[in-house]
Amino acid sequence: MFPPSWTDPARLDEAVRGGPSPLQERIQGSLTLLIVIYDSPKRAPASKGDILGIMSLGSVMENMWLMTQSLGIGFHVLSVFGGTPVEKKVKKILNIPEYMKIAFAARVGYPRSALTNYLRVRRDIKDFTHHNRFGNKQRMLQEP
Repeated sequence: MFPPSWTDPARLDEAVRGGPSPLQERIQGSLTLLIVIYDSPKRAPASKGDILGIMSLGSVMENMWLMTQSLGIGFHVLSVFGGTPVEKKVKKILNIPEYMKIAFAARVGYPRSALTNYLRVRRDIKDFTHHNRFGNKQRMLQEP
């Protein structure tokens, strides 16, 4: 799921020194690479800069991420695809018209970490959620 230098605290310096990993390393071994594009000229009326469209794409990403997680499938967002140099190359390879924009890309599949022990990098939801007001840590959902 993560490179060894990210999951081993003793190798933290190596991870920091190494800088960003090449795109090939990020997508290698992934069975599905999902690239979400949007038609930039089409936008909501009176939406300068299409902020409503961008917000909608965030909701799309969130819903896909939540659904994949509920099914035990990994969803790893790769924001590098929205960067100008990478976006241009990907659009050329996939024959995506110039006016279309890459919103985001994601690796989708069953993570290797589900099969082995790994260092958890996400906090449990119960550790940072509050019920009705800050500081109230009551359980919001009843567990079976």
